[in-house]
Amino acid sequence: MNLDQCLLEEFRTLHPELYYSVVDLINENENWKSIISALSQFRVKLNLPPHKIRKIESSKSPGEELINELIIRICTVGIFKELLRNCGLTNVLTLISEPELLTIVKQPGEDDSEIYIDFDDDLYLECQAVGLPPPKYQWYFDNVAIENETTSILILKNFSLEKEGSYFCGVSQQIENETYDIFSNTINVFVRDTMPEFIQQPPLEIVTKCGADLNLAVCVSCKSRYTLQWMFGNTILAGETSDTLTLKNVAKKHSGVYRCVAKNSSGEVFTLPSYVIVDVRAGRKRPTAKVALLIANEKYENITHLTTPVNDIILLSEKLTQLKFRVITLMNLTRSEMENTFNWFFQLTPPGSYVFICFVGHGFMASSSRFMMPIDCPGNETFKMENCICDEFLVMKAKNAKLKFIVLMLDMCLKVPKSEENPHISNERAPDFIYGNGDCHVLKLFATASNQSAYEDRKSEYGIYVQHMCKYLTRDQLITHIVIAAHKDFEEKWCSKVQKPFHVQEGGMDIKLTEPAAESEEFISKFESFNKLNNLYELNFSSTGLKSTLYATPHKGKILNAIDLHFSLAFLPLNVQVSPEVIDMSYKIEDSIILTLHNLQKAKNDIYVTIVSKHSEKKDGFDSAVVDLGLPLFAKANIWYPVSDK
Repeated sequence: MNLDQCLLEEFRTLHPELYYSVVDLINENENWKSIISALSQFRVKLNLPPHKIRKIESSKSPGEELINELIIRICTVGIFKELLRNCGLTNVLTLISEPELLTIVKQPGEDDSEIYIDFDDDLYLECQAVGLPPPKYQWYFDNVAIENETTSILILKNFSLEKEGSYFCGVSQQIENETYDIFSNTINVFVRDTMPEFIQQPPLEIVTKCGADLNLAVCVSCKSRYTLQWMFGNTILAGETSDTLTLKNVAKKHSGVYRCVAKNSSGEVFTLPSYVIVDVRAGRKRPTAKVALLIANEKYENITHLTTPVNDIILLSEKLTQLKFRVITLMNLTRSEMENTFNWFFQLTPPGSYVFICFVGHGFMASSSRFMMPIDCPGNETFKMENCICDEFLVMKAKNAKLKFIVLMLDMCLKVPKSEENPHISNERAPDFIYGNGDCHVLKLFATASNQSAYEDRKSEYGIYVQHMCKYLTRDQLITHIVIAAHKDFEEKWCSKVQKPFHVQEGGMDIKLTEPAAESEEFISKFESFNKLNNLYELNFSSTGLKSTLYATPHKGKILNAIDLHFSLAFLPLNVQVSPEVIDMSYKIEDSIILTLHNLQKAKNDIYVTIVSKHSEKKDGFDSAVVDLGLPLFAKANIWYPVSDK
């Protein structure tokens, strides 16, 4: 039936039943509006005037009213069919057209081609076909029909690994009792690989006992496929491709570096090297104690004062306390006080202990030895080695005391005095220290290299070296690895040409500062005897009945040879007297009066503080209160005697 040349009016007359079927379909879903819209964009534009459109809208049969408008304009069936095709009304077009076999006019892609989609992106495929009756669509995934995907466009949101596979579209049409099917090209869709990222890695150092089982685990973040492979050194461990490497019954041969590599088509990424150390010794003993002695010399009598040492050892004290060290923090010691303190310290510390000693102050190097300068050291032109403390003296004391491990940190200059500036020291012979071969491991840390200076940062409350080392000390790693990493980082961040730290080590390669100690009750009692402090004292002014409270703390909360006394009498004129006179005094007023007593190590007898206040109601105008502090904190160590009196 070819009606293309027939006028619509003739079509209505010759085929009334078919005509009204067409009208009914045009009325469905207001399809007539689509035809009006298509008229305005037709090759011969026709814009119906508003009153005509209103007439069509108000009609009982808008479709028939619209066809009447086309009949008036002598429209043929062929032109009408072209309009129907332009506005997509193929169901109407089918009624008045010969069947047209299916043809795919737009493929989703080349046959058997590959598409790569980023994880979570949307997949978009399109297949367009033409034919009458109009085609029906069905999309397939791996030869299985996708439910509810029956349009020419396939959109799959949030594409992921489980959606990878082959996609194609089936197109069908029904002509009378026959069904015709054709299929689009097949498209293979994959998730585009992204670079794997390790979000969990094994520890950098692992110390394990011989015979134990060890698990090294990783966790990878990756939105695509990847593979894992464990390596020992540069050797691939065959079959070890899971996220956990299990080493059974470890032996010395298992000691070494382990890494895991994750890779896919985007590349490969390695974990950081994990150092496994197998301790073949049976039942490694805990240290009998972990004790630290920190000394800061700032207020020198004959050479330049320093500004940051006290703050440095307070910061270091906090870090060592986190590591469960028992810390003794002192400041501004003379030559005899330093030697007596070291002698007292090594008598206090039990054999088998871990010891951390830090000195921050002035120093120098002579005859291949390093010397710590006490605050009463003579001036730059006259000081000698005998006026100072040599680092080897501490090594001797540690070995003779049969310690297990000593860390000696010296934050001081190591410049060699010039003979023309100090002729005395060039004629002096370096001291000799005799000690046995004991099992004590020694690690010396120097803030600067030989013949270099160590510097303070005037803009900071801390010195450069100690502050930097404190960022690393609390890590649960071998102390050797901590020092190497910290010194390397120091050289990268600071000017290594003028200050380059270095270390010297004798054994102790497998020691961690985080190891717990097995302390005896006797040692704990000895340590706490000079570390405890009566914090509260009553101030009783007997004549006037005035009462107040004095609160005592170690200086700045840490220093044990100075004490801060807090009391609230700022509203009264006061005079404070301290006995014995060897105790120096300073004070400042903040929310309360803070009276600081320095040099507690010099006290031979109990310390008394007398506070005298002026009162107008008292006859002589004065009243007083006396506080007996006893021998507080480090005063109990009794290190006041001259070295020659030992």
